[in-house]
Amino acid sequence: MRLYKFLFLLVPFSLEAQKIILQIHERQEFVSYRKTSLDSVLANPDAPSEAETVDVRYILDLDEKTSSYFVGGEMVSVLPIETYFNETGGLVVKILEDGFDYGLVLRTEEGNPSALWYWCTEDMTTVKKMVNFEFIKNS
Repeated sequence: MRLYKFLFLLVPFSLEAQKIILQIHERQEFVSYRKTSLDSVLANPDAPSEAETVDVRYILDLDEKTSSYFVGGEMVSVLPIETYFNETGGLVVKILEDGFDYGLVLRTEEGNPSALWYWCTEDMTTVKKMVNFEFIKNS
């Protein structure tokens, strides 16, 4: 059912008010000590970590173009976003904060949705793969 809700969010992208809520329960971090692609980091990380339990929520308002970030139910930040679909059909949510290159890549594949957080610098690429998460529609 979660997959269908998320597909519904992406198909009528511009037809109605849209908010995507990404609730994260568990994630795993992968680091490469070079600037590279997200897929490369996941396939061959220099420093993988064990999965960790978290209580993190992103509320992505696609109309207002904002990302609200919560940890443990407490709001940490509200930042502007830019969204587009990448070449593989993933929804890229670039979080716009001066001096930083980071955001989310959300994908819905038949029976296999995914959510990644990324942060790129000149010397490093970090990817957090969401292991246990859910997409919640709230329009």
